[in-house]
Amino acid sequence: MSTQFGAQVRHEAVTNGITNCFFNGVIAWFLVRTKEMIPVWGGQGLLVDFFATGLILLFIVTLIVVPLSRRKVRQGKLVPLPLPFNAYGQLIRFLARRHLSLSALLLGLIGAALFVPPTAAAMALLQIDSLSPMTFALTKGVWAGLVAGCMVPPMIHLAVCADIPEFQASES
Repeated sequence: MSTQFGAQVRHEAVTNGITNCFFNGVIAWFLVRTKEMIPVWGGQGLLVDFFATGLILLFIVTLIVVPLSRRKVRQGKLVPLPLPFNAYGQLIRFLARRHLSLSALLLGLIGAALFVPPTAAAMALLQIDSLSPMTFALTKGVWAGLVAGCMVPPMIHLAVCADIPEFQASES
């Protein structure tokens, strides 16, 4: 990965992570501040909320990051690099051949599937059954920030891959 490309990916990941941490934490606080406790398990619990948040958050962020990154490629501000021919590269190429909305939905599902189970495992290992509104808001903010920050690099790779004609031609 070139220095310029790596710096761009890191900048986008950190910016998205911090922004989503703040806004998801604030929104969560306003939604739960009057509740006594928020359960971790069950239909109204943290894990269901986190699955929905991961799916919706990544869907929206993908719809923003991919077009902006494609524009940067067209403007010459972001130089595309070839993707590796491993499972990650194949997944990105697969997503790049799909409509942006479908790619966004699939990245949302992948992100939720990657980040909710470890969260559930941590809650179970720590024997946490419920959280105070403040703890819930802080946890959700940090969790959303980490999810957004970790999933932005695949979004940028998706944008770069979609703008490289040889990838589209060879993978059709």
